[in-house]
Amino acid sequence: MMLPLPGRRRALAIIAVVLVTAAIGAVPTRALAQDPRITEAQRAARDWLALSDAGDVQGSYASSSPKFQAAMTPQQWADASSKARTPYGAVRQRTLAATQAALQVPNLPAGTYVLLMYRTNFANRDAAETITMERGADGAWRLVGYSIR
Repeated sequence: MMLPLPGRRRALAIIAVVLVTAAIGAVPTRALAQDPRITEAQRAARDWLALSDAGDVQGSYASSSPKFQAAMTPQQWADASSKARTPYGAVRQRTLAATQAALQVPNLPAGTYVLLMYRTNFANRDAAETITMERGADGAWRLVGYSIR
């Protein structure tokens, strides 16, 4: 049975869309490589967040950068951390939303920084967390800034 001309055109159009879609899906795509320094900064941020999530105020302070430590004492960090995090409750899920490398960050001297923005689902409410990591002279990434909103 032969389809009428408008029906054949529609069938051919559908077949063409299917073939093009299949062909596009079959084309190998090259994954873009991420700068290994960014990967290291992300890993260090996750490690720091794990300490903070566990309530290890001393550990999170000790693993932060000298600039962070110069800005506040361990007791000031304990107070600020408790005041900022306690109302949110436990972390349920955290998703990295954006990562940005920077050589200049407001209120800090020129250096090598990575800013990481997370969307975090806490037990009591959702929040946006921003972590600023600094690459030290020894090459290690350490937290230099944290905010939660």
